[in-house]
Amino acid sequence: MKKLFSMLLVLAMLLSCFAMPAVAEDGWATLRVEVFDRNVAGFNLEDCMQLHYVQEKFGDPNHIKVEFVPVSRWDEGEILTTQMSGTTAPDICITYNGNLVNQYIDMGGLKQLDDLLNEYAPNLKAFLGDELLTYGQFDTDEDGVKEQYVIPARRIAVANVGNFIRGDWLAALNMEKPTNIEEFEAYLVAAKNANLGGQMTIPLDFGLFKSDPLINVKRFTDPFIDYSKVTEEDWFAYSLNHEMLPGSKDGYKWLNKLYHEGLINESFAIQDDDTGDRYRVQGYFGFFSQQPDQPWRTDKNFETEMEKNVPGSYWTPVNCLKNVYDNRTLHDVYAPNGLSIIIPGWVSDETAINAIKYLDWMSEYENMFFLQNGTEGKNYLAVNEDGIPIQVQATDTVEDAYKMHAGDVCFISNGLFYGSDEKNAAATAIPFTGYEDLVKESYGYAYTDTWTSVSFSVAIQAETDFGEMVKSKQGEFLVKVVTCAPEEFDAVYDEAIQAILNAGAQDIIDEHRAAYQAGNFRGTFPGAPTAE
Repeated sequence: MKKLFSMLLVLAMLLSCFAMPAVAEDGWATLRVEVFDRNVAGFNLEDCMQLHYVQEKFGDPNHIKVEFVPVSRWDEGEILTTQMSGTTAPDICITYNGNLVNQYIDMGGLKQLDDLLNEYAPNLKAFLGDELLTYGQFDTDEDGVKEQYVIPARRIAVANVGNFIRGDWLAALNMEKPTNIEEFEAYLVAAKNANLGGQMTIPLDFGLFKSDPLINVKRFTDPFIDYSKVTEEDWFAYSLNHEMLPGSKDGYKWLNKLYHEGLINESFAIQDDDTGDRYRVQGYFGFFSQQPDQPWRTDKNFETEMEKNVPGSYWTPVNCLKNVYDNRTLHDVYAPNGLSIIIPGWVSDETAINAIKYLDWMSEYENMFFLQNGTEGKNYLAVNEDGIPIQVQATDTVEDAYKMHAGDVCFISNGLFYGSDEKNAAATAIPFTGYEDLVKESYGYAYTDTWTSVSFSVAIQAETDFGEMVKSKQGEFLVKVVTCAPEEFDAVYDEAIQAILNAGAQDIIDEHRAAYQAGNFRGTFPGAPTAE
């Protein structure tokens, strides 16, 4: 299948060499830019305030018609695969799917960008910095020289994990915030027995994430890993297979116990985002885990919406998922690179130049500020002494003509950027009027006992060949081991693990190990704490 896809891609690229650049009859060029669509009510990506600004400030002066191409955030990998294979992808593509990027690099399907960046992108290079740019460099011909095929977005805040518990439920139960797994389970049981969410009480919001089934589950199972039995090499080798690390089995057995006690949504395997959001604001959940500021964001303010439905209800940060062996509350943080920005290989040289010019224009602070913050008096009401917007308006309260989504349009920056690390840090809690202390507390937890997500500086062929099959088996694994009869757990677990290995995980693990041994890895190993 891979060879066939590669042949089709090469043929498409050869045919594209004979095509004319995307130039309108009046001499204007066209630049098509992928933008994630999150189905925000009243927000039309193809005719929005941000696109009008882009056209006026960048497009018109350069005789370029800029088009935003909406792509569903949650299906972006599948959509991009289809578009790339059919050579219908936008001129600038964005994705969080590293396997996909590695696949296209391996097949020669992406534009090589070194010369373009050097000639047309001084602002972009300054914004990203040399170190971050290395995350998009690959040695495709193994001559020891890495070349730029990906422009990595810059993460402004690398915190990833936020855990939230119902403060009103704790008060009703006369319980303090749990500080470890045992106390956390006691809270879940007590909340269920008291039916604090009514007949739909679901103490633990737990789900299967379609595109990566175990990505969130590790927050609950990693606390059972015995790091004294894990080497740094094993950590990198099993970076996509924490379910196979020593102790993880006990974590999944714990989830199985919670499921059979009715503490987890019995439909967790099919619960979609909309259903989860609805249950959350209706007050059914007693705990959930997402981004560190998730309950108080303006686009999905779970706190405000829940309080409307359940007066007196509120979320509060908690740091209770403590390792059962060493008492650390480990939190993974993002690597400094965010999503991947790529230009398909068949794009004409003229269009590629326009694409890089657009990204460079986006990197200028004035333009970035508008794309991320919008219009004063509409999207925010004032700025403080540091020039940071305050009184930011909730998306659903902004008239449609001024609705926007900062991160999906200004995608070179994953997070709001205000010119310096100091101002960025100061701005973190400002948008959360009335919740500043809670946001600060949550971020404090998120930066406790951190380890940086693993990645590799070489393409991992086995991930390209087997990654999707492995994820499919991991999804089956999760459902089976969580829902099976407790007396059958060991046998089901071992069989499901073997199925993951047989689907290609063993090849991925072996290739990860080889990449680690060759020094082609990034990230950190939390290791076991040293005795003082």
